[in-house]
Amino acid sequence: MSDLKKETEMMPKIKNYIEQLRKLHPISYLNLPLKRKNLTITEGWFYSQEEEKIHGFKIHGGIDFKAERGEPVYAAASGWATSSYHNRPLKNKDGSPLKYKEKPITMGMGYFIQIYHPENGRYTQYGHLEKIVEKIPFAPPRKRKDTYHPYGYKIKPKDMQNSKYYVWINQGELIGYVGDSGLTWGYQDYPQRPDPQKYPSWDEVHLHFEEFSRDKKGKKREQRDPFNIYNTFKYYPKNTYQIPKNTLWDFNDLNH
Repeated sequence: MSDLKKETEMMPKIKNYIEQLRKLHPISYLNLPLKRKNLTITEGWFYSQEEEKIHGFKIHGGIDFKAERGEPVYAAASGWATSSYHNRPLKNKDGSPLKYKEKPITMGMGYFIQIYHPENGRYTQYGHLEKIVEKIPFAPPRKRKDTYHPYGYKIKPKDMQNSKYYVWINQGELIGYVGDSGLTWGYQDYPQRPDPQKYPSWDEVHLHFEEFSRDKKGKKREQRDPFNIYNTFKYYPKNTYQIPKNTLWDFNDLNH
């Protein structure tokens, strides 16, 4: 029995939700955010059991590309881009810090970029970056208690053109570099990441990628799997030539 079948038997609503997502705007418009042929997906739209044991979440809502620290990241499609920082501590039900190997851990997008794609009203997001290119405006986060809330990313599309926090980015343009920000393990990485050799993350270096919409209040909705697989990482392709054709990826870009 596949992991997805297990999940959908436990949560029938999720199966229906996935079917609805597959019917939304079935247009292939994305380039790969990393420029190489071989892909390794370390987490799929559903978290692996190992990852779930660490933080307790079943649904990832995005995908993680394995990558080297400092590897260039490119815009998957043209649109209005902004950047900010997000991080929050994970806690147990009693409010105490959630720990992994005796050290408290946090989750969040870390340093991230969001791009709004006006042609179809969707967004892409690129998380855990080591560095963001200077061209893209950075909206400093707001700290409330022990959480860093990103700022600027909820600006309405009609206001982006005149916002100091947004700039137009073309498809395939360099936007940042891969890292592990936001996934801290006994330390803080805002405003500056400590030495990774002395202070490693609890998670591996990777690029977190999402495609979604936002409602009128700016809340993230309809997080689709660009591979249209909706499963744990082991069900994803190992290179671009194995990607099925009913996806959000543009096959002209993938040389199919």
